[in-house]
Amino acid sequence: MVPYHAPPWLPGGHLQTIYPALAAPRPRVNYRRERWDTPDGDFIDLDWLDDRDSAKPLVALFHGLEGGSRSHYARALMAALRNPGWRGVVIHFRGCSGEINRLRRAYHSGDSAEIGWILRRLKQQRTAGDCFAAGVSLGGNALLKWLGESGAAAAEVVAAAAAISAPVDLTAAGNALDFFARRRVHQDGQQPAQS
Repeated sequence: MVPYHAPPWLPGGHLQTIYPALAAPRPRVNYRRERWDTPDGDFIDLDWLDDRDSAKPLVALFHGLEGGSRSHYARALMAALRNPGWRGVVIHFRGCSGEINRLRRAYHSGDSAEIGWILRRLKQQRTAGDCFAAGVSLGGNALLKWLGESGAAAAEVVAAAAAISAPVDLTAAGNALDFFARRRVHQDGQQPAQS
């Protein structure tokens, strides 16, 4: 494994997160939206890149915190899948598709049961070819949790999986976000207390 070295002009994790969100190219991607009813009476929305040939490989993307199919990384991945003619789908966690959900149930980093339900349904109903899964940040954490809980059985559902920038230490990640918010963003118009 090659260690990551940030460019000198982009120090720190916060700037490395903000910069691509503001400056990364945003390729044009045309999606087709599909809504699935969940077993508990709610729904999730899926944005499909292409769903015509079920024999072609399928890549399912689970987005990060408050992300979705319009996120720069989702659009970049879906655009890259067009070239080899693969299919792609961005799964919106509950509350992230622009529609208010029926239930008062939020998504969270440990929502591995929902990840499993989605991937099994994709594999059973939507693809005869290989199914791949990718998760970014919070989506990566939930995907990794499902993979760990599923063990060898995960290979019956996905051919391979990848997690990108997954916060494997959620307490540390939450503390870092909280620290950044308290130190860099004024809350209620007041300076944060010095600690």
